[in-house]
Amino acid sequence: MTEFDQKEINLWRDFFVKNPVAYRLMVHTKRYGPDTPVIVHKRLLGRRSGLSIEEIRANYQLLLDFGLMEKTPGKELNRHDLTSSIKKTLKRRQKYHTPRKTHTYYQLSRKGELLTRFLDQIEILRDDS
Repeated sequence: MTEFDQKEINLWRDFFVKNPVAYRLMVHTKRYGPDTPVIVHKRLLGRRSGLSIEEIRANYQLLLDFGLMEKTPGKELNRHDLTSSIKKTLKRRQKYHTPRKTHTYYQLSRKGELLTRFLDQIEILRDDS
């Protein structure tokens, strides 16, 4: 496991203070698994917080740029380890025999997993909601 030095911790702390939505997306992804911006908006962050899908996508792009998230096509997801929000969609799609458009899911990269775990352990920016 990669250890983070104090300088890097301070940089990430400043980054997440300036971008709290990005941190919430990382915590959501750690807790619920890979999701799309639309699922995050409809079911978890958007309606409660007033965020738009464009804001969620912009924050996902920011996390992609820093290497904390990875894009994954829907066909490559492991069907046995899916979150409940994705299972509902897949069960509904199994009824149709025509091919369906696959969406791009976002999941934590290895660096993102380590950083989220580390920040959670030292209780930086712990989400109370």
